[in-house]
Amino acid sequence: MALKYYDSPFHVTHDEETASKMVMKMDLSIMLSRLIESKQWTQAQAAEHLGVKQSRISDLVNAKIEKFTIDALFDMLDKLGFQVSWDMPTLQKATVLITTKTAQ
Repeated sequence: MALKYYDSPFHVTHDEETASKMVMKMDLSIMLSRLIESKQWTQAQAAEHLGVKQSRISDLVNAKIEKFTIDALFDMLDKLGFQVSWDMPTLQKATVLITTKTAQ
């Protein structure tokens, strides 16, 4: 039997569209968790800065991505001083870029 390779673990058990969204949410949650850690915030402090309950931060750092929408994760990045931009040079290619607001 030939080995089958997947783009991510999510692609093993989900359809392409769902798996791709899950990958994006996981990447965003990792970024947010690392930003919170770099600021040395407690979950309560992070919740206060991000305008959410502490339990939401717990869900975030414990990778419970099913509890978040991509919009909610982008909102948290915005509150941490990041900006999300979109570039679509062709109908077949698009790029999402996340930068600090002061970098532009």
